[in-house]
Amino acid sequence: MLNAPWNLARISRGHTRNDGLRRYRYDATAGPGTYVYMVDSGINFSHAEFSGRAFRGANFVLGSPDDDESDHGTHIAGIIGGKTYGVAKSCTMISVKVVSKSGRGNMLWIRQGINWATNDAIAKGIADRSVINVSAGGLYNASVNVAVKNATDTGITVVVAAGNHATFAGAFSPASADTAITVAASGPDDCRAPFSNYGRCVDMFAPGAHIASAWNYVDNGMKYESGTSAAAAYVTGLAAYFISSETLRGFKAVRERILGASLNGVITDTRYSSNRLAYNDNRVS
Repeated sequence: MLNAPWNLARISRGHTRNDGLRRYRYDATAGPGTYVYMVDSGINFSHAEFSGRAFRGANFVLGSPDDDESDHGTHIAGIIGGKTYGVAKSCTMISVKVVSKSGRGNMLWIRQGINWATNDAIAKGIADRSVINVSAGGLYNASVNVAVKNATDTGITVVVAAGNHATFAGAFSPASADTAITVAASGPDDCRAPFSNYGRCVDMFAPGAHIASAWNYVDNGMKYESGTSAAAAYVTGLAAYFISSETLRGFKAVRERILGASLNGVITDTRYSSNRLAYNDNRVS
């Protein structure tokens, strides 16, 4: 893919940082047969980026429509599986709404959303081909972390945002969940984004600053956003990408592949976080 956004180009470029090529090299067949549960604010299901691959799942926000009212979920979905901006351009995305129009959620909704996604994947026999993306959270909550553990115990990969408070991610859930892949944000300079949480529960970094993706309010629109939510979305996309292209099955195999493919030692100002940067193992020559 030529003239790719910096963030897509970065996850396929290897150790070379700013080479000016802006190419995203990837396996064009990756994504089919994988299922991403979006625990977020909903999705604009008619957006051109999704080509009919985004579906309604569950809605835990009382009195709210299934569609995205805050624009967060649509942007994240575009990073995961959008045909232009996405990593796994052919994956199936299932909306699990836990964030309201105002951008607020609560830990009960998040826990319910994770549990619903887990049970749905089990019922459909797709747990080992599924990924749960949680780009929402709050202060440490043991029941939310247990929900993550229950999901990964079934073989589902769970990817979560580290948070945007510029402090230790271990104070938040599901960022502190032991079996989640917790993702912090980096910028074009391969430095930790100033807003990104950090610490020993962070498993890796991914691009999270000035990220182009789908815009909720126009069916072919685009906008730029920053946050660890975007960073988590890149890793969720990689999980679906590797599950499909390499026939990986189960959380442990997917986690090992993602961390094994990541670039070591390229991020500055990690602040006790694991110094790994997301990489799709398709180096641009």
